[in-house]
Amino acid sequence: MRKSSRTRIGVAVGLMVLAVLGCQPSKSPAVGGTSAYQRVIDSGVIRAAFVNYPPAGIVDPKTKAVSGIFPDSLREMAKNLKLKVEFNEEVSWASLLEGLETGRYDMIGVGVWANAARGKLATLSVPAYYSGIGIWVRPGESRIAPTNDWASLNDPDIRIAAIDGSTPMLIAQTQFPNAKIVSYPDHTSESQLFLDIVGKKADVFFAEPYQGMRFLSSNPGSVKNLAVDKPLRIFADVFIMPKNEPQFKSMIDNSLQELQYSGALDKIIKKYEGDSLLFYRVATPFASQ
Repeated sequence: MRKSSRTRIGVAVGLMVLAVLGCQPSKSPAVGGTSAYQRVIDSGVIRAAFVNYPPAGIVDPKTKAVSGIFPDSLREMAKNLKLKVEFNEEVSWASLLEGLETGRYDMIGVGVWANAARGKLATLSVPAYYSGIGIWVRPGESRIAPTNDWASLNDPDIRIAAIDGSTPMLIAQTQFPNAKIVSYPDHTSESQLFLDIVGKKADVFFAEPYQGMRFLSSNPGSVKNLAVDKPLRIFADVFIMPKNEPQFKSMIDNSLQELQYSGALDKIIKKYEGDSLLFYRVATPFASQ
């Protein structure tokens, strides 16, 4: 009888322990059970992946050196944190989240447009700035109008150029499902899509003003932006970290906001933006009296 009682007590205690353990918060899915944040702190190095997408991220074709608004900002943030940055892998829009899951790098070190899908699969920082998405067409295009949220784009006769895995591809698929999508491999440069608009292989390309102005500097008068006053969409440009990384996010967020409040971030943006105001700044949560 005593043996039976001890057995029942042992089972009950075991169930209580399992219940308590089951209620503990899940750890980050980082390789080896160690969070990306802890790996960075232990090593003193932030391993950052990058995409060649000027001016958020720029890769020198000869030296492979990485610069741009986000890499320059990340280096300043790392300096304030007494850490180093190593840009260790070039990725594409379609594959950038994969390496976060497998631990090949700790974060995406260039600006990525925040959207619901990325927010579900990864941890996003606060915005560095915002991008308005333009609708780029040939100068003589007359079929497209801004009425009813650009409903005239949702037509089988309209060919929308988009890179696989990109946010413009997602916009085309979800907002304009009746339009014909002309898809490109995920390593295709934006300049190629502009060239195909000019060459009449497609009719429309969704891109931020910087990309269009960059193309026009070499090809004056070849394309125009129909959405200057009313962008098709506005996206926050953010850093991306692995999912379930609240401490890492806190470190990156506060470091980025420190640059913003000191004015250092605006200087970096202007360095690449030039005289034209091509990006929307993040409003400060305070005002001088």
